[in-house]
Amino acid sequence: MKTSWTDQGWHWNAVWQAPQHPLTRVVVAFHGFGRPCEEMLAYLPLYEVGTAMLSVGVAHQNGSHPPLDGPTQAVLKPEHMATTLDAWLEDLVGTNLQNICLELLGYSLGGRIAMALLECQPERWNGLTLLAPDGFKKNTLYRFVVETAAGRASWIWMDRHASGIRALIRSLRRARILPAHLEHFALHHTEDHEMRTLVSNTWMTNRMFWPTKAGMHRSWTQMAQLGGHVHVVFGDRDAIIPRSWARGWDQLVDHPQVRFLTIPAGHVMHHISIVQSLKRTIFPSDD
Repeated sequence: MKTSWTDQGWHWNAVWQAPQHPLTRVVVAFHGFGRPCEEMLAYLPLYEVGTAMLSVGVAHQNGSHPPLDGPTQAVLKPEHMATTLDAWLEDLVGTNLQNICLELLGYSLGGRIAMALLECQPERWNGLTLLAPDGFKKNTLYRFVVETAAGRASWIWMDRHASGIRALIRSLRRARILPAHLEHFALHHTEDHEMRTLVSNTWMTNRMFWPTKAGMHRSWTQMAQLGGHVHVVFGDRDAIIPRSWARGWDQLVDHPQVRFLTIPAGHVMHHISIVQSLKRTIFPSDD
C-alpha cells in the first residue's frame, strides 16, 4: 500500500508491503535516481519470510518534497530523516517495533542515502545492503555544481543553452572522446528542463547525505560485532558506478560480516534473474 509522512513541512511518499506471516524484519529501502519506489519491492526475495519493506521516495522524487513554503532546494539533514523514519515505522508497526530486526537497503543514489542514515544512527540498524551504490566517490561534475557558486551558475547557464550542450555531448561521442555509456548518461540527465531541474534539486537537497570513511568504519564494525551484516554489491559490467569507486572503502573493516561482492550485471539490478543472482551471492548457504 502507499503511505506518506510529513514532518516540519518535509513530506515523504513511500510504498509499504507487509507479509501475511508474523513480522520479524523491516527493510527500509531507497531507490535510484528517477526510479519509482515500487521498483525496490523486487528485492524482497532477498529476505526471509516475515520481512516487510518500506520503500521511501528520495526528496524531490516520487512526490517527496521539502516544505512548500521554503526554498525549493532546502537542505535535508540525515538526522532529520532518521527521526522521521523512527516515527513513521512506529506508526506502521506499533510498539512491537523494538523487537523487529531493522535493515537498510539502497540502490545507486539510494545507497548513499542509506549509508548516511546508518552513520548518524548506527545503533538503530541490524543490516545494510547496498546495490551498485553511489556514495563512495564524488565525481567532478557533482563537486563543481553542488559545492561551488561557479558550478551552480554554470548549471543554470547550461539549462538555458541545453540544445547546444547536448549537441556538444554527441560531438564528443562521435569523436570517441566520450564513451557510449557516458553519452547516454549525460543525454538522459539533460534531456529536458524538467529533468535538469530534477537533477539540480535532488543534488542540492540531499547534499548532506554523503558517508565518511570514519563513520562507515565505526558503523560497520559496530554492526558486525553485534551480529549484523554489510553487503556491498557491484555489477561487473557497471560503467556508471564501477567497483573501483569503492577502492579503499573495501578495506575499512576486516570482518566476515562486511563483504564487498561482484555479480554478473550492469548498473540495473532489479530484474528477476539478477535478483536471483544476488540472493545466491549474498546468501550462498541458502542454495
